[in-house]
Parts: sequence; structure tokens; C-alpha cells
Amino acid sequence: MTVAHLQYVPDYLPETNQRRLEELTVESESVPAPLEINEYLIRHWCETLEDGNPLYLDEAYARERGHDARVAPFGSIMTAFTMQFRWPWPPSEGEPQRHIHYEVKELLDLPIGIISNIEVETGVRARVGDRISVSQRLVSISPWKKTRVGEGHFWVMERYYRNQDRELVITEKMDAFGYGRGEVDLPADGGGGWSPAVEDVLQGEKTGYSVPEYRTLAWADVSEGQELPELRMPITFSRCVYLASATRDFSPQHSNSKYAQERSRTRDVFVNTPFNLGMVDRYLIDWAGPEAEIKKIRVSMRGNVCAGDDMIMTGRVTKRYEQEGERLVDVEVIIATEEGPVTPCSATVALA
Repeated sequence: MTVAHLQYVPDYLPETNQRRLEELTVESESVPAPLEINEYLIRHWCETLEDGNPLYLDEAYARERGHDARVAPFGSIMTAFTMQFRWPWPPSEGEPQRHIHYEVKELLDLPIGIISNIEVETGVRARVGDRISVSQRLVSISPWKKTRVGEGHFWVMERYYRNQDRELVITEKMDAFGYGRGEVDLPADGGGGWSPAVEDVLQGEKTGYSVPEYRTLAWADVSEGQELPELRMPITFSRCVYLASATRDFSPQHSNSKYAQERSRTRDVFVNTPFNLGMVDRYLIDWAGPEAEIKKIRVSMRGNVCAGDDMIMTGRVTKRYEQEGERLVDVEVIIATEEGPVTPCSATVALA
């Protein structure tokens, strides 16, 4: 385990902050990534970079060169295969390890942090099926500095990426600069996400950002005319970027403001049909519980929910009946913005 001592610790910080910064110089426990290296994300990475390296894409070629499976690009390992998921939170295997960068920013009370240098030293190649674990430590902090972007501290961090056999895959050294004290007010925890900055641009605090306590809704407890609780989802530009990658729908009207405005004649980028379907699915299961079975959904695209809007969902039970041995309810769902309804939907749900 790597241990160092900080040559400089800002003495104006509270003692608890100074002590925690010193503790961060001890290499942390190695925490497994949330998923194994897999072909799909390698292909997505190569698609983005237009990288045709056969070690990444051709299993036969990789095996001929002595590898057990396709090899993962080094650049993909530090994010695609080790970055924690924002949601659900926390993951089922317990509390994940945040990037040390965020904790240092918080301890120094510097809300904006930028990476100024990165140095990567490679070890063994990572392959499909490997699960990477990450440990990390703080190396140094500089005295207060004045730069063209603002005043603050530089700091240096190291992260160590190992495979399941504890073999070192990558050593990463990053230099960062933090600034913006008193100028930027970011949420302290962002509502539970791994990055306060991400939560700020996604407006995670407006969503409730917590897994509901699911219950099983009995058919006998439902009545025609019953109202479903309102669900509100802020549609920010960053959320539209999330959905473009999650749905693999890179049609530019969903992620390029200029294209959406000039070609689609909309105010800004807007959510796509799979996102609407997914939100109706989520809305109904939040209400009825995961034991409910959605039999049918109909979505009528009458208008758009654009970046900058709140997606507001309301619902009402229109029919309660039995059919072919199943206990069913029909639900009318309205997707609206602050300006009014844009997407009328309907669904049939089977209940216990």
C-alpha cells in the first residue's frame, strides 16, 4: 500500500479537513468496477473514435496474438469500465468509491476543479471478461495560486487500475486545479450522485433522486377515476445527452441544439420516443409496484419536451375490469410541460 505525507497542507482549513487530506495520502482499498469489460462498450468506444484496431474488434485476431479475448482500449478503462453509475444510488453491492478528485475539492472548499495534466503508464492488457478494481491516493497540494481562470490550489492524485488477478493494468497520475470559492454555489451532495457538478446540470434535486419504496398495488384497491401521483423530471441538455447514449439514438435533433432549431424547428433538443416510453413504464411501476405487468402502452407524439422544460406526468385510471383470467386496469397518462399537455398516452396494466 502506497503511503506519503503532504509537504503542504493549507493551515487555514479546519483541522478535520487537514486531517482528512493527510489520510487521503494512504492508498485506498481497491474497489471493483460496477461491470465487467464487455464487447458492447468496446464497440461503442471504437464507434465514437472510429478506431478499427482488430485487437479491440476481432476476437480471432486477438487470440492469434496471444490474448484470451478481445482487448479493451486503454482509454476506455478509466471511464467506460470503471466509472460508477449515477443511478440507481447506491448500487446494490454497497457504497461505491467516488473519484478522489471530488473529495479533495470539497475538503478545500473549491467548487470548480479542472484537470491540467494526465500521465498514464500501462501494464498488462485488459480483456473482455475482466473486472477492473481501482485504488487511489492524494500525492500533493500546492500553496494558494493565482491563474488566468481564478485563484485556488493545484493538487496531484494517483489511481491504480488492477484486474481480478491483482495485476496492474494502468497507473494514472492527474494534476488538477480547483478554484471558484465564493463564486459558485453547487449542491453539497447533489442528491446522491457521484458528481455534484453532474447533479447540478441534471437538476437531480428536482427529481427526488431516490429509489421508491415499492409496494404491490392490489387490483381490489384500485377504482375507476383514481388519480396517480404527479412525477416531475427536469429535461436539461445534459439529460438529453444521457438519453442519446443510453438509447443509442444519435439523431441530431436529440443532442444538437443548432440542428434541432434549424431543421426540426424546435426551441432546443428534445427527448425521443424511447425516452417517453421508458418514462411511462417507470411512472406506472412507481405507482403499481414491480409485480405489476404492463400489457400495452400507446404514446401519441403531439408535441415535444425540450431541454429546459420540466416533463410533468399525471395519470388517471379510466377502467377496471377482468379479462381472460387477468385483473386489468386501463390508465390514461399525460406527459406535459409547464405550457400544457404534449404527449397523451394510455396503458393497460395487470395487477394482482
